[in-house]
Amino acid sequence: MLTNNAPQQLTGIALPSLQDEDWKYTSLSPLVAALGAAWWQQRAGTPVATPSELTLDSIRINAATASCDRALPDGVTLRPWRESDHGLFDLPPAPPLPYSAKLARALADGGICLCIADGVELEQPILITHPEATGSSARLHGIHIGAGTNATLIDHFHGVATGAGVGTSLCQIRLQANAALDHYRIQQNSASHFHLGRIEIGQHRDSRYRLFAAELGSALSRLDLVTTLLEQGAECTLNGLMVLAGRQHADHHLHINHAAPHCRSRVHYRTVADDRARVVFNGAVRVAKGANGTDSAQTNANLLLSKRAQVDTKPELEIYNDDVKCAHGATVGQLDAEQLFYLQSRGIAKAEARQLLTIAFAEALLDTVAIPELRKVIEQAIMAKLPHGA
Repeated sequence: MLTNNAPQQLTGIALPSLQDEDWKYTSLSPLVAALGAAWWQQRAGTPVATPSELTLDSIRINAATASCDRALPDGVTLRPWRESDHGLFDLPPAPPLPYSAKLARALADGGICLCIADGVELEQPILITHPEATGSSARLHGIHIGAGTNATLIDHFHGVATGAGVGTSLCQIRLQANAALDHYRIQQNSASHFHLGRIEIGQHRDSRYRLFAAELGSALSRLDLVTTLLEQGAECTLNGLMVLAGRQHADHHLHINHAAPHCRSRVHYRTVADDRARVVFNGAVRVAKGANGTDSAQTNANLLLSKRAQVDTKPELEIYNDDVKCAHGATVGQLDAEQLFYLQSRGIAKAEARQLLTIAFAEALLDTVAIPELRKVIEQAIMAKLPHGA
């Protein structure tokens, strides 16, 4: 629930250090340097009034005001988080990453509750815009997808705030039996912004959750995602594309908990780092005792466009059951010199050739974006950032 005693709660929540395994490669010292030791006390003013670049036909909700631009379809309700039934989103305790969860709950000063009833088929996607602001803002969100319901949700974090700011976001998602949710999460904040996000998902029998996360903006961003496959037949697919340049830093920590038999999970992440950017990826899969027939696989491919760019990747498996099929793999490399030479020999400038090869690398994930307007925005953002490597 929302709290108003953040100072008291944060007294016992120290910033994670590099000795903490989950924060080994991500320091929050740049956040402290930009906003001060008590950064969480610098409460945000009104978010900068910048429209989302996503102009697709959608049901548009502003997360800052908990308002919608049109009448909601039958079976869809929207309320401020303070007025919601929080019991809809109570999930079993799921480690790891307690810091991000405690931080979001301590700081939260707003948010939305979006509930979609059983058996609803939405013709339009729901677009939730998260405009950034200077100072510190924090929100809790709840998304409830009813039994047999199919929906598409787009979270767009964006803005052009001129001063330093930090946004903390916790989204709790509950999928009932046979529900299906396609979730696009586009982080496109300005270079002076810091972003700390967390998603907690609970999936019931035969439900399907599919994520596409694009990490494009912010000086430093962190996403912690915990999904628990609670009942038989649940399935999740987590796709992520991180494209960074300059001194950007992005960290995605995923934790998939197979708590029931005959569930399936897939993770496919691709990252591109240029200049002095740094990418961190951690994908952990836990198979509980009794989760027979688990089918899990994850891959992480990383492309470095500069000798100074860095990537830290760590896939993990924790298995307490014999009847499983689990696999993981990770690769780190640079653009193929022969392919680059071939394109240049055909009259293509080096910068353009690098862009073409980089987009080709990202193509496997871009092909999973089923909304043409959304894919176009992502592609344009990637092209605007590249190439800069030496």
